[in-house]
Amino acid sequence: MRATWDALAAAETDVYVGDPASAARELHDLFARLGADPHGGTCLEVGCGPGRMTGALAERFDRVIAVDVSPAMVERARGAVQRANVEFRVVSGDRLDGIEDESADAVVCYLVLQHLPSRDVVTSYLQEFARVVKPAGEAFVQLPVLGAGALPRAWRASRSVLVPALARLRKDPASAAAFRGFRLTRAELDRGLAAAGLGVVATDAGPDAPYRHATDLFLRLRRS
Repeated sequence: MRATWDALAAAETDVYVGDPASAARELHDLFARLGADPHGGTCLEVGCGPGRMTGALAERFDRVIAVDVSPAMVERARGAVQRANVEFRVVSGDRLDGIEDESADAVVCYLVLQHLPSRDVVTSYLQEFARVVKPAGEAFVQLPVLGAGALPRAWRASRSVLVPALARLRKDPASAAAFRGFRLTRAELDRGLAAAGLGVVATDAGPDAPYRHATDLFLRLRRS
């Protein structure tokens, strides 16, 4: 994961993480579609990349801790967002190591879980969200969810074989599993949330994610 995103940090990050000009609007839309308008306290931004949304979060919250698996992305973010209430940290990739238990009033994870390479890593993040959010805090999460039926499952199974093979052939970080990601079914997601002790406060879906056989799901989560 780190090698993939360090390599992508050297490329045109707008292609991989989205247009910085639309970040504030996307953040507003994320909260609005989930019936929330959080301000104040400490926000943990999971997967900050080059800091596309970090500045907008810093305008809402008293303190922002922005983390990423890629040191190169974090360096880009530090250069782009120079605000006294923002702290950048590097994490290992399957855990939010270094983030204290019950330290965040809000967790924001947007356009990140779709890139994680396996079911276990995605569900590990759900566990970590529950660990770091305060009892009265909330997590705001977006991820694509695999469609129902045999065809999407067959596509996912074939993809799990083809993606690593193509990555080896192309030697392109955008072909790696750490970029292409893994899609949970809704049932797998629900089991992961239950195991993490997270309850759904609000949810919204769509429009369909720009990924085959998946729909974007938006979640407002609180510890059960």
